[in-house]
Amino acid sequence: MVDYLSLSIWGGYDAKPKGADQSFGQIFKQIVGDDTKVMVVGGVFSEAAAADAVANHTDLIGVGRGTLIDPLFGKKILDGQGDTIVSQISPEQVKKTA
Repeated sequence: MVDYLSLSIWGGYDAKPKGADQSFGQIFKQIVGDDTKVMVVGGVFSEAAAADAVANHTDLIGVGRGTLIDPLFGKKILDGQGDTIVSQISPEQVKKTA
């Protein structure tokens, strides 16, 4: 049994194969079933995107670049401060993340 399947999607967590009505995450979830979790990585830079990804496309998300830009990404969501997530890198943000 596989615990989880990780998909790194270049077009974002909600990307769909050409001509498909469902996202890659939705399609793979149907294939692997409920015993295996699907994790999608790609295009999650805000609380709204994280919520949409988990509600509509996948079981789990990986937030790579978003966490590199704002290391407090997850904590801000947990603390109800998702609206303060920094999603653009700048010289000032680089100093804060160092």
